[in-house]
Amino acid sequence: MLTVCNLRKTIDRKPVLRQVSFSVGPGQVAGLVGRNGSGKTTLLKTMAGIFTPDSGEVRYGETSIAAHPEAKREVVFIPDSPEALYGYTAYGCADLYANIYPRFDMLFFKETMKRFGLPLDKNIKHFSKGMKMLFSTGLGIATRAQFVLLDEPTNGIDPIAKKQVLTLLMEAAADGTSLIISSHLLDELERIADKVLLLKDGTVETYETGDEANAGIAKLQVVFRGEAPAAWLASPEVKVLEHVGRVYTLLVSRAPSSSAYGELEAMKPLLMEPLPLRLEDLFAWKLGGPSNVG
Repeated sequence: MLTVCNLRKTIDRKPVLRQVSFSVGPGQVAGLVGRNGSGKTTLLKTMAGIFTPDSGEVRYGETSIAAHPEAKREVVFIPDSPEALYGYTAYGCADLYANIYPRFDMLFFKETMKRFGLPLDKNIKHFSKGMKMLFSTGLGIATRAQFVLLDEPTNGIDPIAKKQVLTLLMEAAADGTSLIISSHLLDELERIADKVLLLKDGTVETYETGDEANAGIAKLQVVFRGEAPAAWLASPEVKVLEHVGRVYTLLVSRAPSSSAYGELEAMKPLLMEPLPLRLEDLFAWKLGGPSNVG
């Protein structure tokens, strides 16, 4: 189990992580989502022990990663670009990691490089974007660390490389490796994640994939009787996703403190059909949708 408990971190005098708590179990895949600049990379680096928390802790089992550096061997961070390794060939990187991670699987790494046609003797700074992410992902998994943290692993790579990276990750998860994946590609996360870690204002809300009730919102297709209720639609408890003719696609709060859903039922609309709630809907509801850059 990797546990984050009351984590706080300030960067350049700006509070980035305020009070972050969650846990990820063995073999789980967690998707980390948030707006640009919300602190996702800072959180991953702090979890991996690259950054030291201002307060709170990250524990591998019962062991604090900050207080016991040997625990870092069970948590590896894969950045969106391996710039720190640009002075090395692919094999040189593997040799370096083999001296850090005691269970480093050199055979797996070499087979992965061969599988995807990546040269062992070429400096990785000359790799394409997709080649770099395949290399980095294979290198991280080859450490045989229990928890692999990935920062935007499929961002900006072509569809073939993306499929190859995702295949590597799913194979690792099937073998019992826990993955925490930061990504803006919500459709991908929705397919592979067991839980979603939603980072906003320096804190994390956790949602189990498929547990719509836990989100406290309903997605509905609605056709009103007569004129649509403009004041109700403008409520902060309601979000209009789409409006075509008389048909509205809505997100409506079902929180105990909200009366919006009950008010809609009382209107007795001509159509009030529930729709599956997607990760993109949760993102729009919790994080402000596409109008805010972050």
